Amino acid sequence: MRTEKSRGKGRKGQMRIIEALLASFLILFAIAFVNLFALTPTSQTYEASELEKVGFNVLHDLDEQSLLERYIQYREWANFTAALTVSLPTDVYFNLTVYDLNWRVVNTAAPISYGTAQVFSSSFVASVVYIVPGYQGVYSPKILVLQLVRG
Repeated sequence: MRTEKSRGKGRKGQMRIIEALLASFLILFAIAFVNLFALTPTSQTYEASELEKVGFNVLHDLDEQSLLERYIQYREWANFTAALTVSLPTDVYFNLTVYDLNWRVVNTAAPISYGTAQVFSSSFVASVVYIVPGYQGVYSPKILVLQLVRG
């Protein structure tokens, strides 16, 4: 037979669980409420460093897939432009120039760009320099200079 004391102990444990759940919901609500008013600083230098990371990551990913070497070796500038357009965020404009070791422009006939020249007149242009050593064991290094602007 249960006594009056044993029935009360079970209910006290249930109340503690309900109390803990309510406190958890209150804390989560407070965090969510504070996050609504928290704004990240919109600094142009912060923006440029983020664009540099994005640009390097895109070039590195294309290089890992062995697409960079192929685009450069066979001068597939239209495919290269399409790959960058798809890989970068939609509000990012780019201009890519391919140089040889003597700093002569390789892609003079077909510029690899997305956006107008006025977009790149901004003082906050992120630049990424990436070196491609060659294609399929042939040493023919090219220097890629990627300029990025958020538009």
